[in-house]
Amino acid sequence: MELSQPGFGAQASFDILCESGLIGIAISRPDGRIARTNSTLDELLGYAEGELAGRELSEFFLPADLPAVQHGYQRLLSGDKPQFRTQVRLSCKDGETVWTRLIVSVLPGAEPARHLITLVQDTTELHLLRERLTYQTLHDLQTGLPNRHYLLSHLEEVLGRCAPAAVVTLLHLDLDGFSVINDGVGHSFGDRLLNTVARRLESVVSDHRAMVARLGGDEYAILIEPGDTVPAVDALADVINAELTEALYLGGLGVAVTATMGIVQQPAAGADPADLLRAASAALRRSRGRGTGQRAVFDADIDALERAELRLAAGMGGALETGELQVHYQPVVALEGGGLVGVEAVLTRHHPQLGVLPHDRCMQLAERTGAVHAVGRWMLATAAEQARLWRDQLGAEPPPIMINLAVAQAQDPTLGAQLQALLRQTGLRPSALEVRLPMAATHPVPALIDLGLRTSLHDFTGNLGELTHLAPPWVNAVRIAPALARQVADNPSALPARALGAVVPALHTAGIRVVACAVDTARSAQWWRAVGADAAAGALFGTPRTPQHIAPLLGPQP
Repeated sequence: MELSQPGFGAQASFDILCESGLIGIAISRPDGRIARTNSTLDELLGYAEGELAGRELSEFFLPADLPAVQHGYQRLLSGDKPQFRTQVRLSCKDGETVWTRLIVSVLPGAEPARHLITLVQDTTELHLLRERLTYQTLHDLQTGLPNRHYLLSHLEEVLGRCAPAAVVTLLHLDLDGFSVINDGVGHSFGDRLLNTVARRLESVVSDHRAMVARLGGDEYAILIEPGDTVPAVDALADVINAELTEALYLGGLGVAVTATMGIVQQPAAGADPADLLRAASAALRRSRGRGTGQRAVFDADIDALERAELRLAAGMGGALETGELQVHYQPVVALEGGGLVGVEAVLTRHHPQLGVLPHDRCMQLAERTGAVHAVGRWMLATAAEQARLWRDQLGAEPPPIMINLAVAQAQDPTLGAQLQALLRQTGLRPSALEVRLPMAATHPVPALIDLGLRTSLHDFTGNLGELTHLAPPWVNAVRIAPALARQVADNPSALPARALGAVVPALHTAGIRVVACAVDTARSAQWWRAVGADAAAGALFGTPRTPQHIAPLLGPQP
C-alpha cells in the first residue's frame, strides 16, 4: 500500500523495517485510521494482510488504556512532543489480548498532514514471566499458598482499610511430629501431607474472609479478617484439629497429624503486621510446652516476661566477652565430722540491672542458645586453672573441684578431648576434678572413664527410672536436686522424704556417695545426716565465694 500524502520520504526505510519481521509497525493518518501495517503486526493481532487498513487504531486498545493512549497521540499530532512510549494490551481478532510495548513518533516528511508511526513490540512472554516470578516471590511453590511476605503485605492492607475497633484474628500453626512422618514414611508422602493440610485449612475457613499461608517447613498461618462476629478461637482450633486428624492414606498406611497453635486477636487500631505475627509465634512457642495439639492465646504480660528472658539468653555470649560471667566456689563438707571434701564451681552472671544471676539460671539461659558450649568450655578451663593455682599454693593436691555440666556439654562429643587438654595444660591429676553429668544425660562417657576422672550425676531425684541408670564404677556420687532437697528437709514425714530415705542406703550398697545441696539450716543438715547422706553444700556451710575466700579453707598456705 502506497501512502498518498506528499513528502512521504521514508518509504524505503519503512519497507526495510517491514521486512525485518522483528517488530510490528502501523502507520496512521491524522484522523486515527490505519494507513498501512506490516505482516508482523497483522500476525500478532490475527488479521490477514491489508485487513487492518482503514480501521480506527483506537479499536485495538482496551477501554481502560484508551484515554491515556489517545492523549499521547493527540500531543504528538499537536507538536507538543516528538515521541511517547507506553505499555498497553491490544485486542486480537479472536478476542484474546496481547501485552505490548509501543513507541509512537511523528513520521518524518509527513507535513503538513502528520502521519504517525507506531512500533509494536510483543512483550506477552516477558509479562507472563514477570507474573510468574512475582507469583513465586509471593507464594509457596509446594502448596500454592501465600508465603510469609505475601501474608504480611496482605495483613498491612487489611489493617489499613478496616475500622480501628475491628478485631483481626491470626493463628500460627505448627504440625506435630511432622519430622517423624517425613523421615519415617518419606519426603514424597510428607509433601502430599503438606498439600492436604493446606487444602483442609482453606476448607475450614472458607466461610470467612480469610487467608491461609505457609510460613515455611510445617508451619502455617491463618488470617481471618474482621466480620460481623469475632471468631471463637477455641472452637476454631478444635475444628482445625478435627480436620487434620482425618487420616491420609498411602499404600495402605494412614497418617494423621494435629497442630499446635498460637493465636492472637487484636483490634486493628495501632496494630503492626510484623508485631501481630510475632505475637502469634510467641503464643505458639508457649503452647509447645504443653504438648501436642495444644493452643495458647497471646498474653501481653506473659509475653513481656518471656521476651525479657529471651533477651537475657541472647546476651549470654556477650556476657562472657564483657566479663559479667564469673566462677565462684562453694564448700562441700562431710556431714560426719564437717571436713571439706571438695568445692563446687558455681557460675554467676553479674547483670548491670538484675544483679547476680545464680548458676542454674545462667546454665538454663546459655542452653537456650549455642552460647552454652563457649560458656561451658570457659567454665571448665577456669575451674581447672583455679585447681592448679590452689595446688601450687598448697604444695599438695587440694580437695577436688566439682563441676556440674549442662546437658549440651555432657552430650558434646568433644568433651573428653577438652578435659584431656585441660589436664595436660595444667598438669593436674584426674582426681583433681569431679565432673558431674546431668540426670538428663545419664549415659556413661567412655572418654571420661578412660581419663580416670571422677564422674557423678547431679539433679538426682531418686525415681525408679533414674536408678536404672546408676552403674558403678562410672558413677561415684549423686547430687540431690536442690528443689527436692529443700522439700524433703522441710517435710520429712512426706512420701518423697520417706522414699529418698530408703534410696540412700541402697546407693551406699552400690558404692555411690550421696551429696545433698541447698542445705541451709541445721535442721536440714540433721535430717540428711540421719538418712545417711555423705556430704552437703548450702548456706549453712558457706555460700559461693571468690577463690580468695575459699583458699583459707583448703589448708595451711605456704
